[in-house]
Amino acid sequence: MRVDVIRFDGHTIRVVRDDIFPDIGGGNKARKAVYYERAMREGGYNACVTTGGIQSNHNRAISLMCARNGWHCHNVYHGHKERFLAEKGNALLVRKSGASYEFVEPQQIGAAMDAAMDRLSANGFKPMYIHGGGHDLPGGIAFVDAVRELKAICDAEGYKPGHIFHASGTGSTQAGIAVGLDVAGWKDVKLTGISVARQKERGTFVIEEFSNLLAEFYGIHKDYRGCIDFNTDYLCGGYEQFVPDMSDLLDRVMKETGLMFDTTYSGKAFYGMLDHLNKNNVSGDVLFWHTGGLMNFMK
Repeated sequence: MRVDVIRFDGHTIRVVRDDIFPDIGGGNKARKAVYYERAMREGGYNACVTTGGIQSNHNRAISLMCARNGWHCHNVYHGHKERFLAEKGNALLVRKSGASYEFVEPQQIGAAMDAAMDRLSANGFKPMYIHGGGHDLPGGIAFVDAVRELKAICDAEGYKPGHIFHASGTGSTQAGIAVGLDVAGWKDVKLTGISVARQKERGTFVIEEFSNLLAEFYGIHKDYRGCIDFNTDYLCGGYEQFVPDMSDLLDRVMKETGLMFDTTYSGKAFYGMLDHLNKNNVSGDVLFWHTGGLMNFMK
């Protein structure tokens, strides 16, 4: 794990660089894919079914992970096939990976994934069902371990963050970090997930439920209901939506720090974090967990 220090707009911020995670395209989904790879090997799986949007980092990471192992990956997409076939970024990498794919309406995803599991099983495969975004135990455990790794790095430097910000989508990353903070003994570190798509009630509920599942796995007797800070002030209209001010700020960040941000995931969160810090006069040591998005930037 690499942690950089940047100075921008009067703020000194440490940045966890999962955007350059050294595996299958980088990002938090590549970190999770390492744990899915382990789970598939241990379970004797040779195929999987998963889902995501047209530029899903998760689908890219799982597809490439399967490709290097000779496993079959089937992606159930919500979105337009024409866009998937035309765009670069994650969509291009999935097309090149040899994975199969289909396109359905959002309300049809569950049924399509179940049908794909049945087809693969009938054809002699042993498929693993992987929820979108890595919202399963392997995905959560990946970030509990990541917090442990971060704490070891910070302890060696005599540093401890007071506040951690990151982009929050399906919620497994935020749940993993939240439980990881308790596992690592950083119970007093405040964690804020900046929503990239979901509204407050739904997003918070999903993170709380998954945090409780992870806590049970680790033997932590804690109810995370009411403990999750899921900020929806920077949705800008929803998934993949942004405002000109966000794009302008991220361009300036790149020119002044060399960090690359997309406007869908980490860039939206970085923009939201800076605005939150300025509006609320937040002081203390701030850490931003850069979860990636370079492929979205290059689409």
